[in-house]
Amino acid sequence: MDWIPPVSTLAGAVVGVGSALIAERIRWRREKEKETALTRRGVYCEFLMALSQSHSDMRAVVLGGAGSSPEARYGQLHQALDGSGIWRVRQSLSLTAPAEIIQLAVSTCDALTGVRDVLIETPDVRSERYLRSRADLWHVNAGLRESMRRDLGMDGLPDPEVGRYRYPAPP
Repeated sequence: MDWIPPVSTLAGAVVGVGSALIAERIRWRREKEKETALTRRGVYCEFLMALSQSHSDMRAVVLGGAGSSPEARYGQLHQALDGSGIWRVRQSLSLTAPAEIIQLAVSTCDALTGVRDVLIETPDVRSERYLRSRADLWHVNAGLRESMRRDLGMDGLPDPEVGRYRYPAPP
């Protein structure tokens, strides 16, 4: 007659193997979440830097453009926005970010193109129109940054720029 292991031995083996599999699954999920957060953080940083760069470049076009023709300024302002890589990174966001952040990024890009359009029509960074459009941009950008921070699980005080704008938020 063949030897049959006791039921307790088999049960112990099943529990041991099952526990190891569950622990491995939990570890894998934790690593996957960490990798996803790192990817998102990189894309978020890249988007915010492209946004800042395009705004700075548009200001530089206007501040250094004395004597530029309206057609030349139009092209330079478009290039300042397009050359920052904002549209490429915006597409990366659509693959990595949750829907709320994608919508806020779209709103921020809309506000940034609004700044560009104001500077095309009124190339003066001291004009009332520019200051209002810049305040609108800063407002939506601050909301985007705070949502990104929450998505990444960052705690602490909110961005110090939130709520410190020259003009009230648009209705």
